[in-house]
Amino acid sequence: MALIFRLIRLALPLIIGFLLIRLVRNLVTTFGSGGYTYQGNSSSSSNGQSGPSAGKQRANVDPYTVLGCRRRDSDEDIRKCYRKMVAKYHPDKFIGQELDDEFIELATMRFKEIQNAYDQIRKMRGMH
Repeated sequence: MALIFRLIRLALPLIIGFLLIRLVRNLVTTFGSGGYTYQGNSSSSSNGQSGPSAGKQRANVDPYTVLGCRRRDSDEDIRKCYRKMVAKYHPDKFIGQELDDEFIELATMRFKEIQNAYDQIRKMRGMH
């Protein structure tokens, strides 16, 4: 019986640590690869551009990360990721749902970011 308690005392912190690492990794994957950080009510900046940070903050992001794919994926897998992201963030999908204009603007910015990332990948790989 004492052996079982010792095993539990040793294994429990390892299991909890493992679960916490998985949780953090999932959060980073969910919010990090999405590429969007909400920055409050800053719907316009002083230079006339609209949206949070007006795209300057996302200029150096890896296009593969934006699409949620890897560099070693095939061209067809990248196309699938692109189509999936476009279907998820297309602004027309949200317009008729009585959502805030700010939400639709964020979806539009994300949609443009996805398109730019796909264009970059197509140019780098010579895809047509």
